[in-house]
Amino acid sequence: NIMDIIKKLLRLFWINILWIIGCIPVITIGVSTCAAYAVTLRLADDDEEVQSFGGIARRFFKAYKQDLLQGILILIFTVVTFGLGGYFIYLAWDSGLNIIKIGLLAGYFLVVLVFNFYSYPLIARYSNSFANTLRNSVALFAQYANSSLKTLGIVIAELVILYLTRYAFFAGFVILPAVIFYTVSLTVKDIFVRLENPAPVEEENTESENEGDEPSE
Repeated sequence: NIMDIIKKLLRLFWINILWIIGCIPVITIGVSTCAAYAVTLRLADDDEEVQSFGGIARRFFKAYKQDLLQGILILIFTVVTFGLGGYFIYLAWDSGLNIIKIGLLAGYFLVVLVFNFYSYPLIARYSNSFANTLRNSVALFAQYANSSLKTLGIVIAELVILYLTRYAFFAGFVILPAVIFYTVSLTVKDIFVRLENPAPVEEENTESENEGDEPSE
């Protein structure tokens, strides 16, 4: 439905405006990102709360306040880990690149991505210690590797498009960050639902086992 797509894009545009506003102090970029995820996770689940602009704003700023400390911590972690990666690239480039160095750099950035990928939506969804959030991000990425890698590939493509919009005065920043958050949320939402509702799966397994059991004589 074209109207549904337009409405979804307008909501993402509004989320993006809120995200940009929340990023103005710079140190709160992580906080604003977690708050945006708090909205896009509900949007991916068609939650009634975020179907209006007012509902989106209320959910965003509520999450913004709740996740202030964790959002600052995860931003520091992201900046430090990627910053170290940039320094390692500089050192490798300066001393001459080779296959081994490229492999080590690729491995480092993959580890950094695994630690960061689910951390922001985890903070948006659950109350947990910072260390446990990082640990859970790694665990989820490993457990749902196929879905995670597919989503990561889409996000990388979206980031490339965002980068290319620099030729149009970074027009992509008008909506693409929120689109990226929504892309990740579509995958994460399903994972969270499975984790939060394990009982039906167990019941189905139990029923299957019972059906397979032959009655004893």
